[in-house]
Amino acid sequence: MLDILARLTAIQQYAKDIHYTAKGDSFYGIHLLMDRVADGLDDFSDSIKETHYLGGGELPPQSKEILRIAEAYIPVLTDTKTDLTRLAGLISSTLEILGEVVIDNRADNALMDNIAQDLKLKLGLINRQVA
Repeated sequence: MLDILARLTAIQQYAKDIHYTAKGDSFYGIHLLMDRVADGLDDFSDSIKETHYLGGGELPPQSKEILRIAEAYIPVLTDTKTDLTRLAGLISSTLEILGEVVIDNRADNALMDNIAQDLKLKLGLINRQVA
């Protein structure tokens, strides 16, 4: 779960980086799209901490540990099209990881399904922008 928390943080932060640096004719659309990508990821992270960790009788990892891992997933900004492609790759790899997670309780499984559904929708929007 720690890796998933780190990946969600990386997606959110990279989307915000793109959000703040977009420029040109498609600036406003990309600016709004990156807001949409970032939206809700905090809530999913909170749900993981409360449902998986606290609900399982454990303390969740501290932000410092999550951020240390997330940093390795966040690419350096270059140009908008490349950045969007890299963000799509980060989301795709996160979806793969979510598909491999084996959880033995319904609450965590439902949460992982909700995260996957949200990321898949966001990936589709990014793919349309890059196409």
